[in-house]
Amino acid sequence: MIDGGKIIIEAGDDDFWAEKEKKKTVRILSFSLGSENYGVRVTEVKEVLRVPRLTRVPNAPDFIVGVMNLRGEIISVIDLKFFLGLGGREMTKESMIVVTDAGGALMGILVDGVKDALDIEETAIQPPLGTVKKEVAEYTKGEVQFGETILSLIDLGKVLSCREIEQLKKQ
Repeated sequence: MIDGGKIIIEAGDDDFWAEKEKKKTVRILSFSLGSENYGVRVTEVKEVLRVPRLTRVPNAPDFIVGVMNLRGEIISVIDLKFFLGLGGREMTKESMIVVTDAGGALMGILVDGVKDALDIEETAIQPPLGTVKKEVAEYTKGEVQFGETILSLIDLGKVLSCREIEQLKKQ
C-alpha cells in the first residue's frame, strides 16, 4: 500500500513474508579499499569503530598497522590491503576498523571506509573471476553485483589464518 509517498507493508501481508523466506540471503558489510569495493559476512564482524589512537609496534611486519586498546584488551590492527596486493596505507577521516574474531583471536582490520550492510541472495554470489590474481583469489569467497557495484567477498577466516599471521602468533 502507498500512503503519502511511503510504502507500507502490513504485517498480515503473508505473500511478501513467504517470498522473503524462500530466498536465502546473506547479510554483508560492504567497505572500500582504495577504489575497490569489498564485503564480509556480518556474522564475521564483532563491531566497526572509527580509527582510535593506534600505537605503532617497532619491528612489526608491514601488514601490522599497530595495536589499539579495545575496552582494556590490546588487539592488533592489520592492513587488509597488504594481503590483497593493493598499495599504500593511508588513513583518512573515513577510515574505519572492523573488529573480528574470525581467525580465532580478536583483531582489527583497517578499511578505507564502511559503506553499508546489504542483504544479498546466496544465489547471486558468483565464484571469483578467473582474472583475479591467485593470491587474492585465495582470500575471496566470491563476487556479487549489487546495483552498479561489484563486491568481492572476503573470507576473513582465511586471511587471519594465513602463513604470515600464523608465524606472528608463534612468536
